[in-house]
Amino acid sequence: MLQYITDASARRSVEDQIKEVLSAGCNWITIDPAGMTDDEIRTLVASIMPECIEKQAFLILKDKVELAKEINVGGVVLSQGSEFPSHARMTLGAAAVIGVEVATADQIASLQGLDVDYVVMTPYKAEETSDNKALGLDTIKKLCSYMEGKGMELPRVAAGRVSYDDIAPLMDAGCNGVAMSEAIANASDITAETKKAIDLLKIYEEKEQAKLNS
Repeated sequence: MLQYITDASARRSVEDQIKEVLSAGCNWITIDPAGMTDDEIRTLVASIMPECIEKQAFLILKDKVELAKEINVGGVVLSQGSEFPSHARMTLGAAAVIGVEVATADQIASLQGLDVDYVVMTPYKAEETSDNKALGLDTIKKLCSYMEGKGMELPRVAAGRVSYDDIAPLMDAGCNGVAMSEAIANASDITAETKKAIDLLKIYEEKEQAKLNS
């Protein structure tokens, strides 16, 4: 599964980014509110929601739970310390999808018994100006193994400066999908780069399906 995270700092507008990844077949869009006002997000969602519905693409918002409810997107992904998952669930209801960002086994353990739908292991690679320490491939693999050992069947997504070349190692490490942002947003051809990522991920999805059928 490919999740696309919008990037308001990229050369292309957020609306253009979404339209191009949709045209490539991406069916999961996460709006990152960084660099955008709430009114800009409202306008964006009103503009692109019809196309998301037409293409059966899922649209969620990062962190802003109350705004997500107001504009009726499909759910939220919560940064560590932004909101309690239980509050997001009560606010958005049973049908909403709720993801939580994690970086440690303790953070994953704290989600046991909570009504969350997936975890985002981040940052895989750290921004040069960020204080966040990169997880790296070994830690991602250990976190995936930890979840398997605990019987936690939540889907696992890797995020944080993920590029096309990172997809295969991350999937082999135990991830169920990846979230990509700047590698696609800053590509010379957003549609082509998105399709390339989707095609590679399909190989792993087919392998997983074959295992289930065997």
